[in-house]
Amino acid sequence: MKKPILIAEDVCHITPEVLRGRGIRAVLSDLDNTLTGYGVAVPDEAVMGWIKNLEAAGIPLFIVSNASKERVEAFCGPLGLPFTARAGKPRARRLLEALANLGVNASDAVMVGDQYFTDGKSGHNAGIRIILVPPRVKGFLFALRRQFEKPFIRRSIERL
Repeated sequence: MKKPILIAEDVCHITPEVLRGRGIRAVLSDLDNTLTGYGVAVPDEAVMGWIKNLEAAGIPLFIVSNASKERVEAFCGPLGLPFTARAGKPRARRLLEALANLGVNASDAVMVGDQYFTDGKSGHNAGIRIILVPPRVKGFLFALRRQFEKPFIRRSIERL
């Protein structure tokens, strides 16, 4: 049985307290349009604060992205974040590898992303809880994509 899909207003609303309250000990996250805009190599102040809060709380963050290694490394390298690029989401393989790297079970982790069909499905396929967030950059394609996603996520949504 699939776990509920959690919805957060913003990635920064996913606090260590919220995570611990749900038994979550590690966060896997998409990069582009989840933590930053496409191609942006530096997180904004709010996201940087969120990353630091997770770190201070001892909750590891691992980036799992379908983007190129160069793109993901440009963002993660200066922050010292572990990552995998060209993850092939919605397949679960790279998420499971990230969990093994962190030494965490799927039941103790969450996948954060802005797209159900890639981030959400990969989390479901790996047996990991999902938190969907609105994309950092919205536009016509976002609105269209959400219309296609609605029937798939409507029955299992739980708001944070």
